[in-house]
Amino acid sequence: MTPVNDTSPTPDPSPGKAMAEAPPERRTAWTLRQRVVRLLWGTIGRLLWFVLPRCRPSLLRLFGGKVGRNCEFAGRVEITIPWNIEMGDECRVAERVILYSLGPITLGTGVRLDIRSHLCAGSHDMRDTRFPLERPPISIGDGSFIGVDAYIAPGVTVGKNCVVWPRASVYSDIPDSAEVRGNPAKVVP
Repeated sequence: MTPVNDTSPTPDPSPGKAMAEAPPERRTAWTLRQRVVRLLWGTIGRLLWFVLPRCRPSLLRLFGGKVGRNCEFAGRVEITIPWNIEMGDECRVAERVILYSLGPITLGTGVRLDIRSHLCAGSHDMRDTRFPLERPPISIGDGSFIGVDAYIAPGVTVGKNCVVWPRASVYSDIPDSAEVRGNPAKVVP
């Protein structure tokens, strides 16, 4: 049998600098009061959301959201932080919409969010090993329509009377009266 020529480096017996340091401490971005309200929203609020469908706008207001007149919400809408939601009048939010409202999400008057659209107003700084929470706001202008399964990234402003086509992923601001599609979304000529 021929001897095996092992060329793998021998492990260094002294621990490396990365191993010698403890991982950085992560801290919550939420106050105790906010954590309690989030717990209540995720339990009692969720139950009331399903049991009292006509009271959904009032329920959001009760938890600190600002909701205009005649807004409608489907039953399976996911809202992370209700007090970070601000909506104008006559907004429609369809089934399975995700309003990941770690940061503020503002919807103008007459905004339509179609099935499975996702507005993500929160992320983490991936360059920092503590992964601190970032909460850039999202703003959707009056009369805009966000299509089926579309994604709006943190920090994006969608202008008035815009159309975001189905499955589009929007990572930068959209001017008024534009139509966008694709990933990343580009203005339709």
